[in-house]
Amino acid sequence: MTTRVIAKKDFPGFVAGLTKQAELYAPSQVPGKDYSRFARIKDADDICFDYLNTKLPVKELFFPQREALFVFKPGQSENAQAPAPVPKRIVLGVRPCDAASLLLLDKVFLAEPVPADSQSPSVEDNRESEIRNQKSFTDPYYAERREKTTLVGLACNEPGEACFCTALAGSPHGTAGLDLLLVALKDRYLAKPVTRKGEKLIDSLPEAKTADLDEAQKLAEAAAGTIKFTLDSDVLKARLDSGFESDTWEELSLPCVNCGICTYVCPTCHCFDVTDEEDHGECARIRTWDSCQFALFTRHASGHNPRPQGKDRMRQRTMHKFSYFPDAWGGFLCVGCGRCITECPSGIDLRETLSSLATNPHD
Repeated sequence: MTTRVIAKKDFPGFVAGLTKQAELYAPSQVPGKDYSRFARIKDADDICFDYLNTKLPVKELFFPQREALFVFKPGQSENAQAPAPVPKRIVLGVRPCDAASLLLLDKVFLAEPVPADSQSPSVEDNRESEIRNQKSFTDPYYAERREKTTLVGLACNEPGEACFCTALAGSPHGTAGLDLLLVALKDRYLAKPVTRKGEKLIDSLPEAKTADLDEAQKLAEAAAGTIKFTLDSDVLKARLDSGFESDTWEELSLPCVNCGICTYVCPTCHCFDVTDEEDHGECARIRTWDSCQFALFTRHASGHNPRPQGKDRMRQRTMHKFSYFPDAWGGFLCVGCGRCITECPSGIDLRETLSSLATNPHD
């Protein structure tokens, strides 16, 4: 596939062309707020690339914070109506970490074989049960959105202070999960196709020159070099597997106020609740994001809560991402976007948490 270039003066025209092919979404300034969020775009003036990352990850376009799974009349659930079909969409300006997060969510929401060598949970009441050697359930709502969406990424030439994607096998210029990657050069964008869908978006543009490719390579190396945090994944995994009862969890959880913001801004957290709601004779089954950091998350109908303390809930979230998920699917459930670090009101830094867990001896 041929890498091409888009002159920045021609970018509005490129965007206009995309809006004619499908619904276009991109980071947009939230009115009155100092952040951006993915929104429907009509022209290039609506796009905001001023922030490294959107406040909420691209996840919300595939797994919305609140969605109606179906609607029905009271007492007539057998006549439930599904939502209208999702139109074709192009999402522009997706950072490599967000694109990589969708590949992890695919493991949860799309059916695929569970690794045959996955081991059964060893810690009673805390390991997440997984059906071994079978196919997981496909979520039709997520699957439809994934199928009908083309992802156009924007490389990170200047990663933020909280970014640590390279510690988790990512890259500021990574292409995993994308159809097309844009790299901002001085007066143009390098357009690197990753899939046939991405290639079709740029097939009429001029080819990139060797100098363009060299400039992009230098930017990629410089960007990766700014991220200093490293992580020995094998050591961390071993420490977590053997340190479930460690007193370190109590110390690490002390600053946490269990607000759940870390889960809501996380591109890979995927817990949800399902409720039935009625409004003026119209009923709907609603799915909303939930958080393992909330005290009610695991409270039983009997009133018993197996995770009564903050340390139990912090341990659950950390173990899920860095122990349970790797056991079930392979790879950590984290892409190093840094949102949980920058948004935490208590100043908890996940990098420091992971370093403590990987280096502190167990009690």
